[in-house]
Amino acid sequence: MQWDVAIKRIEGQQAVVAFQDGEEVVIPLKYLPPQCRVGDLLKLEVYFNPFETLERLLKESEGV
Repeated sequence: MQWDVAIKRIEGQQAVVAFQDGEEVVIPLKYLPPQCRVGDLLKLEVYFNPFETLERLLKESEGV
């Protein structure tokens, strides 16, 4: 899934980004590209990784 967001404001080390429907989310600046500024447009992509999820679950069940 992917979304277009705009940086609405920067508060300390966090950015408030707004989705097209107006929903706002706070994201630490360390997770955004360097030199981002208020008004910049970003594309967020989120993917489910079933293989790493399974690997993590198996490690947890083994007590590692």
